[in-house]
Amino acid sequence: MPVSRSLNPGGEKGSAKMKNQEKKTLLIVDDVELFIQLQISHLGHQRYHIHTARSGAEGLQMARSVKPDLILMDLFMPDMNGDQICHILKEDPETSSIKVVLVSSGGRGRSRAASVSSHCDGLIFKPVRRDLLLSLVENLLGTNLRARDRIRVLMHGTAVIDEIECPVTIHSLSSDGAFIQIEPTPIRGDMMEISFPLPGQEKMVHVRSAAVVWCGFLAEDGPDGVGVFFLTIDTVAKKLISDFVQNKISLGSPSLDEDNVVGNNSM
Repeated sequence: MPVSRSLNPGGEKGSAKMKNQEKKTLLIVDDVELFIQLQISHLGHQRYHIHTARSGAEGLQMARSVKPDLILMDLFMPDMNGDQICHILKEDPETSSIKVVLVSSGGRGRSRAASVSSHCDGLIFKPVRRDLLLSLVENLLGTNLRARDRIRVLMHGTAVIDEIECPVTIHSLSSDGAFIQIEPTPIRGDMMEISFPLPGQEKMVHVRSAAVVWCGFLAEDGPDGVGVFFLTIDTVAKKLISDFVQNKISLGSPSLDEDNVVGNNSM
């Protein structure tokens, strides 16, 4: 039987980030209970209505009846694979607006091909990283309240995805992340290393792990690219970026807010 759980570990007050926002509904679909519990644990500091399903067919039924805001869907299940279910949901006008993130334990090539053909909204791999899951979910649901100042920049650096080095152009920057252009365009959930120079600094800033958490435009007339969240960056590099951003703002560079970005549903 489907199980419905409501997550509110913070009591009536809840977390500060979610305090003034409507509680969102999530559906977690996986044929292994352990993976369901791990994802619930990762999401535990937020307040969500959480429903769970233990098979593809059950997940499809619940998606149609509950109409959650977002589904975390196991890609490979015994009865129906997650990409099949996602394709069905995206083709149905009643469920096409539901955000679907595929969660895979398979190879990257096969998983990426399945995610692209299904028109899902993101792809992440097991074991699921808590920081990546939270950032991806918050960005897809629009509950990400950026706490760091960020500014427009124009910097050139390099990124490494799957051991392939690619040039990258950075158009906005904060100590938590950046808006970048890179070819080929990655999909939500992709991980990369990024290195770039900061004016006035001899050493390159190196972000050991960054995740693509949204796709869109920097502004109505801005470039098309992806937003990345810095998952692993040392404290010195983070401080250098923060000082650089604050110095630019003090000299008159305008900070960017949520109105400066325009998301889309493309991967």
